[in-house]
Amino acid sequence: MADNNIMMIEYAPARTCKRKPTIENTDYLMKIEELANTMLIYFRDKELGIETSMHEAPGPRTLTTNNRKLSTSACEDIGGKKKKKRKVTKQVVRTPVVVNDVTEGLKEFVPNVLKGNELTLVIQKILFKSDTKKVLNRLNMPIIQLESDKFLTEGEKRVLDRSEGEIEVRVLGPTLEMYENTMKLRKWRMSSTENYVLTTNWYRFRSKNKLRLKITSKIQVWAFRGADQRLCFAVVCVEEPEVETLDSDS
Repeated sequence: MADNNIMMIEYAPARTCKRKPTIENTDYLMKIEELANTMLIYFRDKELGIETSMHEAPGPRTLTTNNRKLSTSACEDIGGKKKKKRKVTKQVVRTPVVVNDVTEGLKEFVPNVLKGNELTLVIQKILFKSDTKKVLNRLNMPIIQLESDKFLTEGEKRVLDRSEGEIEVRVLGPTLEMYENTMKLRKWRMSSTENYVLTTNWYRFRSKNKLRLKITSKIQVWAFRGADQRLCFAVVCVEEPEVETLDSDS
């Protein structure tokens, strides 16, 4: 009898720790899975810009995004694929280019008096306070706001594309007088945009012409080639501010 007991113990199947599924366990797991699916759909739809609620139960439904209706299956197709980030282009609201006695006088002065050519409007902008600060000493010209980028040769563009690239230029002032000192044209890169800047002696140039180049004045910057075909700029005021502002040298 002892031998039989030993044999039964020796060949008895090992006990497992697995629990038999019950109705309560199954319902619990289904609820967890349902909640997880709801959360996944919510965060996916949020990334797609679709307004949904965390309390929505998953299932066939129609969602609206950007005035278009998408079914759940269509959203899942979009969400399942690897999406490329779309580059958002900033929209610039351009004001009409001012044409008046100042601009017409410049168009006659450059070719007839300076013997210059290739006169091109680069930018029309408001002269901001930051353009007048001594510590910054630069006129900022955002590339996205340019009227034309054809004032540079391919060689000049390559120079400015270098990290420390700069071009020495002459600048004609609002009184149609060539400034005695040269300036530097550089390309200034920011996280979200790129700019051309006139720097080195800009603050002195603006201070000399501050009766015309006032803060909030509307100015135009023109590019042209001098008699020696070197790059030059003309900075003129086409509209003075309606309300005078106090200049700051800080």
